[in-house]
Amino acid sequence: MAKRIHMVCNAHLDPVWQWEWEEGAAEALSTFRVAARLCEKFDGFVFNHNEALLYRWVEEYEPALFEKIRALVRQGKWHIMGGWHLQPDCNMPSGESLVRQIRSGRDYFREKFGVEPTTAINFDPFGHTRGLVQILRKSGFDSYLFGRPGSEDLELPAELFEWVGYDGSKVIAYRRCGYKSMLGEATEKVRGIMDECADGDFEICLWGVGDHGGGPSEKDLEEIAKLQSEAKKEGVELIHSTPEAFFREVRETGKTLPQHAGSLNAWAVGCYTSMIRVKQRYRALENMYFMTEQMSAAAAAQGLLDYPKTELDEAMYDLLTVQFHDVLPGTSIQPAEEAALRMLAHGEEILSRVRARAFFALAGGQKPASADAIPILLYNPHPYPVEGDFRCEMMLWDQNWEEEFSMPQVFRDGKALPTQCEKEHSNLNLDWRKRVVFHTTLEPMQMNRFDCAFTKLPQKDPPSTQEDERFLHLKNDRAAVRISKQSGCVESYTVDGREMLSGPCVLHVVRDDSDPWGMCVRAFTDRIGMFRLLTEEETMQLYGVHSPISGVRCIESGKVRTTVEAAFGFGMTPAVVRYTLSATDPALYVEIRVHWNETQKMFKLSVPAALRDAKCFGETAFGEEAFEQNGDEHCAQRYVRLENREAALTVLNDSTYGFSAEGSTLFMTLLRSPAYCAHPIGDRERIPQDRYTPHMEQGERTFTFVLFGGGADAVRSETPRRAQLLHMPPPALSFYPPEGGQASAPVFTLDGDPVQQTAFKRAEDGKGYILRLFNPFDREVKTQLRSAPLALDEAVCLPAFEVRTLRLTKGKVRENDLMEKEIRHG
Repeated sequence: MAKRIHMVCNAHLDPVWQWEWEEGAAEALSTFRVAARLCEKFDGFVFNHNEALLYRWVEEYEPALFEKIRALVRQGKWHIMGGWHLQPDCNMPSGESLVRQIRSGRDYFREKFGVEPTTAINFDPFGHTRGLVQILRKSGFDSYLFGRPGSEDLELPAELFEWVGYDGSKVIAYRRCGYKSMLGEATEKVRGIMDECADGDFEICLWGVGDHGGGPSEKDLEEIAKLQSEAKKEGVELIHSTPEAFFREVRETGKTLPQHAGSLNAWAVGCYTSMIRVKQRYRALENMYFMTEQMSAAAAAQGLLDYPKTELDEAMYDLLTVQFHDVLPGTSIQPAEEAALRMLAHGEEILSRVRARAFFALAGGQKPASADAIPILLYNPHPYPVEGDFRCEMMLWDQNWEEEFSMPQVFRDGKALPTQCEKEHSNLNLDWRKRVVFHTTLEPMQMNRFDCAFTKLPQKDPPSTQEDERFLHLKNDRAAVRISKQSGCVESYTVDGREMLSGPCVLHVVRDDSDPWGMCVRAFTDRIGMFRLLTEEETMQLYGVHSPISGVRCIESGKVRTTVEAAFGFGMTPAVVRYTLSATDPALYVEIRVHWNETQKMFKLSVPAALRDAKCFGETAFGEEAFEQNGDEHCAQRYVRLENREAALTVLNDSTYGFSAEGSTLFMTLLRSPAYCAHPIGDRERIPQDRYTPHMEQGERTFTFVLFGGGADAVRSETPRRAQLLHMPPPALSFYPPEGGQASAPVFTLDGDPVQQTAFKRAEDGKGYILRLFNPFDREVKTQLRSAPLALDEAVCLPAFEVRTLRLTKGKVRENDLMEKEIRHG
């Protein structure tokens, strides 16, 4: 044959987008029903479809159709392609979350259909992190078919290439833009691919009505059958095919493909920030899930509770579904946003109950509380000691109506720890509810016990910090921060005597538009204003207090940490910023609470680093990416770092993804306010001009950033674990433990280089426990895995950026792939 065209019929169906999920489910039923009928009617026709979510809907709402599809799969007339839960955003989920996205889909299709696809499919997501390569390879995939970004946004060495991951893993990847055809126009697309294909070569043609489903039509199949006969006479073979068949032919050619060792980005850069509430709640659920799973596994491994697999699976379903590429990126309608928030809250509620059960199970074996102290329990979920400032709220034994103040003091094994009392959540003006903050080091992966006693004082000392005419000063033995009384901004941050900032950290407002994707831009650099410090009268109005109050002042101080608060405004939008410096740690915490009342504008925090010739790096899924510093908008996960040979400055975040860098200045993107699902179409208006149109992010939003600077090697080494601690702080509870019970112990510890454990869970087959380790550095690392309960003492070496999955059983450590299948070396 002169040419061969692999015609892959599919029906791309967004579960939600311009519609709600119920409509997506209805369309899935209709599309699958029609496709099944056409599979039966047309000999040789093969229908391809991927997302497990849609098959779950068919299984639940139309079981007879589901059984028909199972029969068609067995007959080879219906092909399960891709095999993930759905097509997720491929930049914002963590590496571990992407593993679960794949695992959930593969488990479902293996159980229900007995198949395991080898080509991963992501036609519609807007970009693809390089960390996917290792995940794909270690999940059983050898090839990847994707659509975006197109050639106008990303130049590749060829459309068909070998994609190389951070760790050196490789898969064959093919960019084929355009996954669908219009109704009744499939043959036009096939002819176009025939014309593209060189003599003696082969190609893939993706066809079928998509976006809102549809897939094949009878008219299309009849015309394709005629075209097959005509093409055969011209020496062209048109075959109904699958992605696996196409990539199998690619491999059979034996050709050496050009390589691409980078992420597949960027397109639609605004979506890294749109619908920030969804992103924030997603990040919260992601972290809550993995910590709860780990606590449950630790308790189950010691016989303290039954492993809560059913509840964890239900919460994971919520997490994976919200990863969808029009939900997490924020490009759907407002009802879809509300549904996503509802789903994320559902997952959090399930996990809150599971985590409490695990916490109480792990709290056994504590000594009884004394009559004059209130116990505090903190569980360290990390397999290494954690030093830091920890807080816990509690009630005094009874209400104190006297004009007194009960000052707390935390003890550990009779030894007093640095302690202070801060403003609690409650506004009940009574000496009764307390927030206690104390500094200590927590033992790894176990419950840590403290006791809090109280001393009666006439009153609490007012907060204070060093200041002069121009600045408020925050200091400890390693760091010093200078906050301007005139601007309210941090103007200096030094660590170990080295200045980390070249200017003030400022809140910027940037010109934006109504498009939530950001389809037509690569950067947001038109800064149209800055937030200014409010006057005393304006601050009084914002705070709802009775007297004028300084726009910047100290609000907390003590033996543990000091906090300064500043009030800002821009137009009708106020923002309150709190700067906190520990008495021991050089990191500066910046909490921003903004009441956003702007539309089609963006909100950024600038961090100008005093670093010459600095390079920019950011965390991605199981990797770290080098980013351009030309003002383009980028996506990173929990941190971004600027560094040169001598020094580095990391900015960690609790819930944002978008940022840009201009030279040695970082611009962290907090939020933007486009309209919902306002898709650019030529020169047409994107939103109606005769009525009010809702815009995103109207109202209160809160963000936390951490600035951590110092010597380059130290900052680079400490950053990954600092990011993990920011997102998975040890849970604390004031709790009187019961007498007796079994004391918990560390299931395992890690000593040596600061590797990360991204998961600890019971194995899916119930045989032992799965520990996943990740090396977040571009160098080899070593760690010592020790477990008294499992009688293990094993040295583990991980090359640069490697993910390693270990199955732990009594006295044995076996290496598994990401799908928990044993790897046999040699």
